[in-house]
Amino acid sequence: MPALLDMFSTGVMTKAVELMPRYYTFLADTFGRDGETYEDENVFYDYRKGKRTGMAPFVVPGTGGVTMNRDGYEVRRQGFFDIAPKKDINREDITKRMFGESVMGAMTPEQRAKKIMARDLNELRVLNQNRRNWMVRQMLLYGRAEARRFTNSGREAEPTQLFDFNFTNNYVPATKWNQAGAKIDYDMRQAYDLVYEGGGDVDVMVMGAGVFECMLEDTSFAKTLDMLHVDMGEFRTRYMGQGVRFLGVNSDGVEMYSDSGMFLNDNRTMEKEIPDGWIVVGSRRNKGIVIDHGPITKVEGLDESAVWKTYIKKEVAFRKGGGNNDIISTVLESRPSVKPLNVDSWAIMKVL
Repeated sequence: MPALLDMFSTGVMTKAVELMPRYYTFLADTFGRDGETYEDENVFYDYRKGKRTGMAPFVVPGTGGVTMNRDGYEVRRQGFFDIAPKKDINREDITKRMFGESVMGAMTPEQRAKKIMARDLNELRVLNQNRRNWMVRQMLLYGRAEARRFTNSGREAEPTQLFDFNFTNNYVPATKWNQAGAKIDYDMRQAYDLVYEGGGDVDVMVMGAGVFECMLEDTSFAKTLDMLHVDMGEFRTRYMGQGVRFLGVNSDGVEMYSDSGMFLNDNRTMEKEIPDGWIVVGSRRNKGIVIDHGPITKVEGLDESAVWKTYIKKEVAFRKGGGNNDIISTVLESRPSVKPLNVDSWAIMKVL
């Protein structure tokens, strides 16, 4: 007789999470890409800032070559950040009719528990991806990866981990774009040049609130926009979800987006994903930020059968419960870390 499949086992729950459709977040998917999943507690990688340029030297015939320096880089070590949101299921959750369930409440408590767990796993995936999106945001705007650890009793005041990458590609316009005499096209190209000089590429630009409206008010700049997206004098935009809107293509062939999305930050207040008046320029084709994941080790089994088990996975789902209370928790643990392969491969501007 075949063995019964335990739906609540770590292996089955983790596989179910892997089979779920990928959750999309704009910044992480535009500027970041998935890296490796590591067995070690640290990741070692080659890091560089900018790109050295030059030309081959002339030499006297017969004297051999001239030794050239290699592009400078350094080997860095970086740890992983632990995230583990959980959802609790108590007796009241499974003995009452669920939202959307038949009015007569046809499901048993066990059936409700399975449905709630499936819904919780999906919500936990969204929470984890939102955190990765935030980590990419911190890298783009400030050039650092940081974490503050949460416990049941509260939040640590200082970062428990901080990796700073000496980000300096911050272009400051001489005249703000909402002031007379602004040079919008010139400023944009100066920011692009920062990226090109640093060894990066530019094919996408993401703007905070107010920037695009200011650009359209500048008649000299508006004439340079891609007229394929203009209909009877009105610029056609396309909403893409999560507060993101595709605005069109500028004269350099760079795709323009506005991002008015919000998130609940670690201080439990709402914050803009891209601050008002800010712009990020970089590449969707040659993504400069990599999201790696570290090993997840946990205890499985009880009492004499308890053992440590390590998973080399992006996320691991498991249950916690029992003891002196009637609560079962669903946990989705992940250990992401973000790193720039070249911290000069994007640039930011504050234009308003």
